[in-house]
Amino acid sequence: MTVRPPPARPPLHPVRRRTALAALALPAVAALAACGGGTDKRRAQVRLVNASPGYERLELRIGDELKQAAVAYGERAGYAEADPDQRETTVFATGSPTALLRFSPAYANDRWVTVLAYGRAGALQQLTLDDNRGEPDTGRAVLRVVNAAADAGTLDVYLTGETEELATAVALQSGAAYGSAGDWQTVASGTWRLRVTAAGSKTDVRLDLSSVELASRGITTLVLTSATGGVLVNALLLAQRGAIAARVNTQARVRLAALLTDSASVSAAIGAADLGRSVGSPAIGEYQRVTVGSATPTLSVNGRTLDTAALSFEPGRDYTLLVAGTPAAPRVVRLEDINRLPADSARAQLRLVNALADGRTAAALTLDFLPVGGETAPDAASPSSTVDATSTGRIAVTAQGAAAAVFVATEQLLRAGAVHTVFVSGTTAAAVGILRRDR
Repeated sequence: MTVRPPPARPPLHPVRRRTALAALALPAVAALAACGGGTDKRRAQVRLVNASPGYERLELRIGDELKQAAVAYGERAGYAEADPDQRETTVFATGSPTALLRFSPAYANDRWVTVLAYGRAGALQQLTLDDNRGEPDTGRAVLRVVNAAADAGTLDVYLTGETEELATAVALQSGAAYGSAGDWQTVASGTWRLRVTAAGSKTDVRLDLSSVELASRGITTLVLTSATGGVLVNALLLAQRGAIAARVNTQARVRLAALLTDSASVSAAIGAADLGRSVGSPAIGEYQRVTVGSATPTLSVNGRTLDTAALSFEPGRDYTLLVAGTPAAPRVVRLEDINRLPADSARAQLRLVNALADGRTAAALTLDFLPVGGETAPDAASPSSTVDATSTGRIAVTAQGAAAAVFVATEQLLRAGAVHTVFVSGTTAAAVGILRRDR
């Protein structure tokens, strides 16, 4: 029997052929979308940026759905899709059941949004930043500034050449207030020096960074955040729909507290930073910026050079270099200062530095007979306490073994929203007290 081959199939009609190819392509398109190769234009794209050093990790929920988990400070965060019809957004500290923030931003189809969480621990706030800025021309970049530094106050921002003097520079943005986002500023692309100062000042520098790159056609948000000491600031550079670069302050602030007996004079320097020359005790100098790391202070008392050990200075922190005791036996101590503003701007911060000459006597501080900060060890500072602001305050320092207060001052001014330190030095029989407004 003869076996006949099956009849050949006719070629597909062009329309049917296109339909068949499209059907074959559908699984590939679906797989590509599942891998993040595309976005659903019916949905918004949202990312959380943790700009609060007070929270180790944060998470973002929209409705009941967890969108981003365990977002660390300054870490790169991708975008997650969000249904514009489901807008209730909450931010939690990772591992906590209680929402830190609850709000309903205006998500929209095919729009990109950054939720910026910033502020102190216990007082988290948010800004919803639009990430849909069009690209500038080739050779140009755009930059906007967000002041998220809770303790730094209002700031000016400068972008200059590396060797350009700040005295002749014009601010890229003036008066950046806490919690505000500035307008987009168009600048030449390239590598620049970024400096941030207190508003209206070109000498009170809070951040000085070299090698800040702004790419051609780049779109960047500069977020300023509080450093540990409260005065200096750090930076986050957020590329629109891209990476986040954290830039830490490369400096610390140090001041000299010359608190020797017998009006001894003190000279001090750390590297190129001159803390004071022939300063007569007792006196408290102004803060000077120093390069972070280990450094050996150059110190002399009454013209006699002291042999001192190396001290460590960490980024963004404030310190007091305390020189206490007697001219014959001076003691050199590094104290860490916390100059964060009071959370309640109607109140003040107050602490005690115990520099009594014998170096063995604990002391305690009261304000209007109320204890402040507890007992303070020799050559140490008490924790900073929040107290009522007053123009008639009675400050007293007591010392162990003394029959009466070693220092009393009445009608003292403690400014609302300010930070103060009481320094006590000399002997218990002839103590000297100084109330200093630190900021």
